[in-house]
Amino acid sequence: MPNNNPITIKSIIPTSLNTPLSLSDNGNSTVSQGDTVTWMISNLSGVAAITGIVDNSTNQLFSTPPAKMPGNSGNWQGTISNTASGSETYTIQYQIVGSTTIYSFDPTIQINP
Repeated sequence: MPNNNPITIKSIIPTSLNTPLSLSDNGNSTVSQGDTVTWMISNLSGVAAITGIVDNSTNQLFSTPPAKMPGNSGNWQGTISNTASGSETYTIQYQIVGSTTIYSFDPTIQINP
């Protein structure tokens, strides 16, 4: 049975070029094929909005591409493909409070066999 895997953006790490976001999964999620992933923004994170979740995988990582959820929550959600395997990177595109600049962070997802 598929699970929901929440990932919360906890904060911005402005002094680090390689890890600009602190995530609840430390930037490394482990999921199963068919699982749903939900990205959320913590209220005091300093992140104003997620502007995109981009699949950088060599194979199709998501069967349902991540998209902003209906309403005003700012959460995004996508479904892991039933053919995804191994470890893949993806990009979180986001804006920080008080800025229109779009920043990006590349965490990984490990798919259980």
